[in-house]
Amino acid sequence: MKFANIVMDRKGRCTVGDDIQLLAIENLYKYMGIDYNNVIRIPFSQLSTYDGEYAILPLSFPFYGYSNENNITNFSPRIIPVFLGFATMVQNYNETDLKYLKRYEPIGCRDQYTMNALRKNGIDAYLNGCLTAALPKKRNGFDGKKKIFCVDIPDSFHKYIPEDIMENCEFVNHVVFSDECPNGTEERAKEVYKRYIDEAKMIITTRMHAALPCIAMGIPVILAKEKFSLRFPIIQKYIPVYTEENFNKINWNPESVDYEDFKQKILASAANQLRIAWKKYEQICEISEFYESDNNSTYLDNFSDTITYLKSNFNKEDSFSYILWGITQTAELVYSYISEIYKNAKLVAVIDQYKNMEIYGLNSSKKEVLEKYPDSICFICAGAAMPEAKDYFKKIGYNKGVFCWSDGLPK
Repeated sequence: MKFANIVMDRKGRCTVGDDIQLLAIENLYKYMGIDYNNVIRIPFSQLSTYDGEYAILPLSFPFYGYSNENNITNFSPRIIPVFLGFATMVQNYNETDLKYLKRYEPIGCRDQYTMNALRKNGIDAYLNGCLTAALPKKRNGFDGKKKIFCVDIPDSFHKYIPEDIMENCEFVNHVVFSDECPNGTEERAKEVYKRYIDEAKMIITTRMHAALPCIAMGIPVILAKEKFSLRFPIIQKYIPVYTEENFNKINWNPESVDYEDFKQKILASAANQLRIAWKKYEQICEISEFYESDNNSTYLDNFSDTITYLKSNFNKEDSFSYILWGITQTAELVYSYISEIYKNAKLVAVIDQYKNMEIYGLNSSKKEVLEKYPDSICFICAGAAMPEAKDYFKKIGYNKGVFCWSDGLPK
């Protein structure tokens, strides 16, 4: 088992803010003393299909766009998620998502909206913000810098910027296109934030992941949004969030924010969650991986030979009637397979000498019902029924039995 991190494999339009969230996970591993060269990188598009080594995957990332057959979660069974900054837009989750989240609670949430939605659905959740708030401090305020980066600031906001500040502004955006990033969008993100560290006197932005990482790194930030959204209360713990009605009250000379002690609490808590997951799953995964077969054989005792028999004797369009002897899981497999593949086949009776119940739309019968259907195929689905079935077949001269509990072929 190893630790893991996502790698963005998007095509087309992207934002570097997505990748800074992954760099925050890298920083967490550094805090824990984990060699990042040994961390597995799982492509975002393969979260549901990943088939590599068992991996613990910390997640501080919004899942607004991700879905796998309409599920928000439902990751590969070889991924053990640790939710540190989960965020969704929906408040009503399907049963699959709820069971999955319940399995891995407590769920650390980025915003109170998500936390409340999970709690409403009976999930143990807590508010943990975004892990980019715990990025290391690189600067101490202005630090002699002069350039002011305006990140994704709309033209309509320019009129609020004082002239002496406007003179030093460089207008940039966080939108990039994958084909413009030959080394990947993560490397582009590193370049962007390094430039802020090296050159920025101040950041003026509308973007959460321009503001929060720069606050953490010690750069003064002004965050201005036309409308206040559910994503921004966590930033208000560090700096004001200015909205359209109070743009005229912006403090154009902000200071950097020092919260290193609290930052250590964030990292320590996240590290503890990962260590708990490692302790819980390490031996389980090692044992399972040892026993898991490399050849992935799909042969299933008491059933696979029955499929061979059916394929050898019938086309999918054929009509035939059949009987199940023994209300067992094997009977369920046979019934489900025939119902799916042989649409014109008809189940006419279910035999069980000990159970009296309704199943598959029929009332169970005793073995004597077989005499009513001499041309129907009888699948013997219980090992304990084999001797009795053989004797009874011989007694009534019946030769259409399929013994699922031997080699699946008629005797």
